[in-house]
Amino acid sequence: MPDRTQYRYLNTLLAKTDYRESDFRDFLSADARVTELEVLEQHGFDGALYIKNSQEKRPRWAQLVDSIVGREVDQLSNKSSSAVLLVRVDGTVLAFTFGYGRFLLNIGCFEQDFGLKTALNTLNHQSLRSVDLHTLEDQPIQKKSQATRGSEASVFGVDIFRDVLRAVTGSPRAGVAYKNISGGDAVYSFGLEMLVEELPQIAADLLSYYEMEHYKDSFGWVDNIRRVKDSASISALDESLLDAVKGRDASIVVTLPEIIEWDSVLGFSFTRSKRELSPTIDTAKYLENVDPDSVSIDSIRRDRLYITDIHDNEFGHSIYNCIYFELDSGDIKNVIFGGNWYEIDKSFMSGIDATLALIDLSDIVFPGVEIWEEDEKNKIETEGDYNQRVAGHLGCHLLDKRLVKCSKTTSPIELCDLLTDEKQLIHVKHRKGGSAGLSHLFAQGSVSAEVMLGDRAFRKEARKVLRRVDPIARDLVPIDGLKSADFEIVFLILGDANASVKENLPFFSKVNLTRVYENLSQRGFTVKIAGAETLARDGA
Repeated sequence: MPDRTQYRYLNTLLAKTDYRESDFRDFLSADARVTELEVLEQHGFDGALYIKNSQEKRPRWAQLVDSIVGREVDQLSNKSSSAVLLVRVDGTVLAFTFGYGRFLLNIGCFEQDFGLKTALNTLNHQSLRSVDLHTLEDQPIQKKSQATRGSEASVFGVDIFRDVLRAVTGSPRAGVAYKNISGGDAVYSFGLEMLVEELPQIAADLLSYYEMEHYKDSFGWVDNIRRVKDSASISALDESLLDAVKGRDASIVVTLPEIIEWDSVLGFSFTRSKRELSPTIDTAKYLENVDPDSVSIDSIRRDRLYITDIHDNEFGHSIYNCIYFELDSGDIKNVIFGGNWYEIDKSFMSGIDATLALIDLSDIVFPGVEIWEEDEKNKIETEGDYNQRVAGHLGCHLLDKRLVKCSKTTSPIELCDLLTDEKQLIHVKHRKGGSAGLSHLFAQGSVSAEVMLGDRAFRKEARKVLRRVDPIARDLVPIDGLKSADFEIVFLILGDANASVKENLPFFSKVNLTRVYENLSQRGFTVKIAGAETLARDGA
């Protein structure tokens, strides 16, 4: 049957260069049940077509329908059709999938950024209709946003410091003949009018688009942080992590993957040392109990970090999901966080460090955080107890848990934990909370400062709270004429030395701190950071 030009919508993947010489069948998943069909020689390209061997099945809900009418309904059936065409052009292999054909492939054989990068190279950056994002927060969030008309990325609220772009759709830029472009991870999709004989040229064009750097003009920020997804890369990174665990690498940090109520925490323990309850998460204690000869990634996934609360309830997280570890490889830094590996551009990392260097250490000398042993258990001073003690020691106002009504936030908020007569708003958090707790600390300070500056009603309510604490304190926050330059925001991290507090921050906490610093500095606030080391309680 002669082919004629038709509009077709194609889904395409690009094989990695390591598989240039592989047989076509090697690109399929091990469990793919397919029939191979030869490509007609007249088309003039080297390729193979694989069709899934499918069979009709009654849908799961068919039995319910049968019950409703009292007999088996013959017309009900499900049948999915899937196919994949593999084409080799100048030694490079591309896959064109049809139906659910992508599930026939061994995805590890294909470039994981081909779909997204090619889309960004071929899209008009002002024509975006939808974006899929993975936001690196205390609890990582996945979200999809759609616009009623073509728009720039800024319309979708993209945060270039924390958002990983996963997929995008839009219209082509000038000079690109495709229609309805979309790309995410390994798959690039587009429509065009074509003949079968044009597939080799289409493949060559796709390869050319993928190799372009055009996307850097409008989407350069996507290279800042990328989630590693292909199994081969993850396996290699996991092996490096395993070597670090076996070598008890001091840079490994075990932290919590979520926020908890710290005042209710009694202590932490690990799978092989459950009786040894510690007031903080002691990574060394986990590593010391690992047998280098038998440890594996699977055993790390099975191992647990246990949290025991003051009511003796116990909760556990997989150690693999709790590990924070940074791995340098040439110009790329890889980070494992929350059970996922991320690839971070070196220049982006350098920019974060440069901004971090601008943040000064606080001039306030904070007392250490007390630790002691009680009933054969190690304990550490709670944030509440520390704040109360330091308020008396430094002669500042205690505002911990003193909530101020605010119409611009979902619930009442704290102005700060401690307030000095010099208008220093001090926000306090234990380092034992890891990246999640620290990011929460920085966000808390940012929201408080922004609302105080911009909301007169909030300042009025804050003055009521301050008056109840100390009548003199009320005038520290004027109801009118507030000047941000008069205020200093201090982030105090308990359990870390003042001199090394910035250096010891996890990467994503550095990102959040620098973002908050830039935001508040632009509003005129002074922003500083401080640490308070642990010290043994007198007589303990």
